[in-house]
Amino acid sequence: MHLAEQQTAGRGRNKRKWVSPHGKNIYLSFGWKSSINHSQLEGLSLAVATCLIASLQEFTSEQIKIKWPNDLLVDGQKLAGILPRLFFRGGKLRLLRVGVGLNVFNNVPKEGISLKQIIGDKRMNINFWSSEVLLAIERSLDLLDNKNFLCSQVERRLWSRKYIDKETGLKWDIKGIDSSGGLNLSKEDKVKVLSDYA
Repeated sequence: MHLAEQQTAGRGRNKRKWVSPHGKNIYLSFGWKSSINHSQLEGLSLAVATCLIASLQEFTSEQIKIKWPNDLLVDGQKLAGILPRLFFRGGKLRLLRVGVGLNVFNNVPKEGISLKQIIGDKRMNINFWSSEVLLAIERSLDLLDNKNFLCSQVERRLWSRKYIDKETGLKWDIKGIDSSGGLNLSKEDKVKVLSDYA
């Protein structure tokens, strides 16, 4: 496990640069050796998101939503990001790593929001929230054993029922989550599944 007070060379989804300023937010990366079939880990970011929401909702009445596939939002503002990574050797899964960034204390840009803003001063302890993040990661592996339940939990927490394709600008209707954690999309007479690992 690695906990940092600042990130300068982080990588987000699709290898986007992920810079996290110095301060009292959580920048956590947890990795462990794994030899299980990687198909069992499909939807892992959604499972972590669901378990983390369950912990956070104990402290706030604000609705925390999932922006597929790996962000937590409150009123459209980003509270947390989750990024799983699978590492293979010889075609076999050898290491599983989950990175989580959670805004706790810091001032955030207008598109972000912090726990302090939605919870106040209650439980504003960085060690407490680091533990909650680790527990969410641990619980997420159990949640992956019941994909139908996971999909139903994610579907009811989705931030939007629309998905805009960034390449084409086309707007698709979100019809649900499939067993691999992908988005079931439809537009007029077209249907497709957008992979969690796209």
